[in-house]
Amino acid sequence: MRAFIGLPLPHEIRASLKELQRELATAGADVKWVEPQNVHVTLKFLGEITEPQRQDIERRLREIGAASISFIAQLAKPGAFPSWSAPRVIWIGIEPGDKPMSALAARIEEAMGGVGIAKEPKPFAVHVTIGRVRSARGLRELSARIRGLQWQPPKPWTVSTVTLYESRLSPGGPTYAVLAETPLGRSVEAG
Repeated sequence: MRAFIGLPLPHEIRASLKELQRELATAGADVKWVEPQNVHVTLKFLGEITEPQRQDIERRLREIGAASISFIAQLAKPGAFPSWSAPRVIWIGIEPGDKPMSALAARIEEAMGGVGIAKEPKPFAVHVTIGRVRSARGLRELSARIRGLQWQPPKPWTVSTVTLYESRLSPGGPTYAVLAETPLGRSVEAG
């Protein structure tokens, strides 16, 4: 099965991102917008895993979760990979919450080596992917829209769960199924 480890986003956050996507889509750029139910923070892409690996991954996530604390996160400004001059991915940053997310991703990255999952060659970048650019059509207008954006990020939320997802690919786009949810040890509530 194809899998990844991520952080789910609350309904209100996904709804706010859907409104943002709707606004940006009026630029007419050739972007495949991520379906709101699929929006999340990827901490580690695992690729194809076996059932024994899955069980080991779940065990390691429980250990990491027990040793971690929940934290507050908030969406920030938009960005693009690799850059705005040649965008392939449109994303929204996270701040505050970026440092604990990066630390959590580093612990997961380290633990997955023991399961036979290759290390990521690129450094982890905290973000929520909202769209993938298919061609250069309309990018100038999209870039102008983003620069003039009056979007206000929604309220902060509490990150309290790490999720192991299965990613099922189909012609209509990917669908994600929750394989396991791991609570983060101690709680902190968003204010």
